[in-house]
Amino acid sequence: MPSNTTSRVAAGVAAGLAVSAGPAIADTDGESAQLAPLVVTPTRMAQTVDESLSSVSVIDREQIDRQQPRQVSDLLQGQAGSSLTTSGPFGKSTSLFMRGTNSDHTLLLVDGVPMNSATQGGAAWQYLPPAEIDRIEVVRGPRTSVYGADAVGGVVQVFTRQGEEGPPRFRAFGGAGSFNTHEFGLGVSGGTAASRYALSASHYETDGINVQDGEGDEDPDGFENTSFSGRFSHRLPGGAELFATGFRSEGTNEFDGTRLGEEDWTDHYFQALRGGVRGDLTERWFSELAVSQAKDEQDNVDSRGETWQYTERHEVSWRNELYWGAGHVWAFGGDWRDEKVDTADDYDETSRYNAGAYSQLELDLGRHDLGASLRYDDNEAYGDNVTGQVAWGFDATDRLRLRSSYGTAFKAPTFNDLYAPENPNWLLAGGNTDLEAETSASAEVGARWQVRRGYVDAALFRTDIDNLIADKPVDGQQDWTQPGNVEEARIRGAELEAGAHWQEWQFSGAFTYLDHEDRETGEELLRRPSESFRLEIDRELGDFSLGATGLLRGRSYDTDFDMATSQSERVRLSGYGLLNLRTSYAITPEWTLRGTLENALDKEYETVGGYNQPGRAVYVSLHFNQQ
Repeated sequence: MPSNTTSRVAAGVAAGLAVSAGPAIADTDGESAQLAPLVVTPTRMAQTVDESLSSVSVIDREQIDRQQPRQVSDLLQGQAGSSLTTSGPFGKSTSLFMRGTNSDHTLLLVDGVPMNSATQGGAAWQYLPPAEIDRIEVVRGPRTSVYGADAVGGVVQVFTRQGEEGPPRFRAFGGAGSFNTHEFGLGVSGGTAASRYALSASHYETDGINVQDGEGDEDPDGFENTSFSGRFSHRLPGGAELFATGFRSEGTNEFDGTRLGEEDWTDHYFQALRGGVRGDLTERWFSELAVSQAKDEQDNVDSRGETWQYTERHEVSWRNELYWGAGHVWAFGGDWRDEKVDTADDYDETSRYNAGAYSQLELDLGRHDLGASLRYDDNEAYGDNVTGQVAWGFDATDRLRLRSSYGTAFKAPTFNDLYAPENPNWLLAGGNTDLEAETSASAEVGARWQVRRGYVDAALFRTDIDNLIADKPVDGQQDWTQPGNVEEARIRGAELEAGAHWQEWQFSGAFTYLDHEDRETGEELLRRPSESFRLEIDRELGDFSLGATGLLRGRSYDTDFDMATSQSERVRLSGYGLLNLRTSYAITPEWTLRGTLENALDKEYETVGGYNQPGRAVYVSLHFNQQ
């Protein structure tokens, strides 16, 4: 492939104009085979999954339609290396633990825009509606040397809906189900040889369930969310391309707080905007200049009255790719980021900047591939950090590829960690401006076996984390705590992921084993199951399809905070298994009727101590996709 064509493919995919994650091709015996999907998140450059030196999974729009999820956590739960906890269902606080690292150690990107909260550290996964998502790329392992802070455990990039060349095509859906749930959406996409566009909107609302027994009131805690997404690109006569993406999610989330007999709630606003220009400066030099904005705003009504917490991030980024020889590429660039917060509390500092520069080298040496990356970050609040990663891949046979890597990463202290004021209600002594960034070192070996109708991917990994930020007792103040660098953690694990397509059957599965330990206490880390398993089975029967998802999650530990005594107690959460069933019927090529039976065995379970999850539930929806 000529180098200028390669760079244009990389640019298009990086903007979310990616090809299908698994296009079918004709096989010699009449069966269909699957091509490996293209991904861009591991290195910011386009490559297929089987070429990648990282452990990476792709969830495309076809899989999303087939699985009929209510929320993004339904798609990610139990995937290789991933476990999620939710403080109740339907929009409640959601945390993703990637390879056993903390919930704020996974970087969320929405169309290339970093979306981790500057105050809380983690990402608001609960506000990502599946209806607006075209594909998800999940990269496991450190990526700080590519993206900067926060990518200790991995990166999840969400791409919103995209347009293709052709006349306008409309789509719409509507559905209803248990807990007085209703949802609907509308979208249009199309384009010409030079321009592409996609616009869509969706709405979801539910009465929900009573999330906590004996807390707040006993009424159901509802959730309402309205989302919009848009994407546009235009190629200029000289070959450069203008692009813009936008995503917005807003609504209301009810929860049980400390006001007995009364409902608490949060109004949320979640936004990602990005735009810029990209193109080939020469036949071997591709460049992109982009600006982005991220917003995460929450207005709360609880025992403290009306409070708010707003974070806003502006970023300018420049990236370049230089191609030479037979598949060699050197990528380099930089970014400047400004973060601002506005809260009901008085913070000593409400803004900070981060300047970063990175360099990557990818060498194609026949059956061997080498990769190396190095990044320097200078932050106004917590100083500078240098991170790096090296990786090696080897094509042992035409079907078997081996890989190994070693990388370092860091997690930045949040505004809450550094500047939060004293909170007597929770016996918190406030922030700690002497905090250092958390640092980690990770090693991995893996193998991928790819055949015409399926694949198997396995990996062994280890991560050691130093200077973990956790609440530390304050000298002279009984039961009071303050953030401090006190913990060390060791995480070892194994992953197995597989998928196959045979005649009218589709199979996919994932298994994760974790051995994780707080090195100071010898105890397991909280809210991480030691084992998790996910199995998907689907069968086409003409215009009908049937499918099932099985989830198994091992036991884990959590803490239970007693408001009366202000003491925390370590509690054990039992493991559980879930079975979700689904079906669909193609009424016409454009109209499809879908239905799901979730938690078919009506299991009672918790992923966070004291927070209920829904029992058996039924949902039905009707979908229109113009051909």
